[in-house]
Amino acid sequence: MSSGLKGSIAIAGVIGVGKTTLADNLAAILDGTVVYEKYKENPFLARQFSGSTDFSLPSELFFLLSRAQQLASEYYDNDSLYISDYIFQKNRFFASMSLDQRQMAIYDEIETAVSQIINKPDLVIYLYDSVENCKQRILSRGRDFEQGISIDFLTRLHAKYENLFNNWTGTPLIKINCSQQDMRLNSELTILADKVRQTLALH
Repeated sequence: MSSGLKGSIAIAGVIGVGKTTLADNLAAILDGTVVYEKYKENPFLARQFSGSTDFSLPSELFFLLSRAQQLASEYYDNDSLYISDYIFQKNRFFASMSLDQRQMAIYDEIETAVSQIINKPDLVIYLYDSVENCKQRILSRGRDFEQGISIDFLTRLHAKYENLFNNWTGTPLIKINCSQQDMRLNSELTILADKVRQTLALH
């Protein structure tokens, strides 16, 4: 049975915090469509994560353009619910950590152009946890290209997310501490789904 919910939800957080798992589980409960990040399709990502700076700009531009295409307002049905396992702002986080000044200037120009077409989420769910726990999940899921992600990288990324959401305005925000709440549990999901319903009903 359809939940009847309409709108868009973005789930944010560092690598390994559980964004895609939560997106899948919420979509199942709320009858939503998941918008998945296209990391598998990025032909430059593995070489970028291996430390090859020659592939950093192509990799970041691939993500920027694919995310812009996925989140373009024209592709959203106003009568449906969409749940993305990322937030558009993460583009700049990764770009700023990977690109040099010259590359960043190119990135900035393209981002400014494509950001105009982005559908802004009606609700953001921010997942956070210790970087050690996130690193363990990364190791456990066994994606080869992720195995070299360092605690330092995750720490810097976490700081960017914290800064973003400590100053967040414009759309409702739900914060979840994943070291205290296991969002794979039906009991926790039910509580969250109720919060989502209430928030979207008021939006």
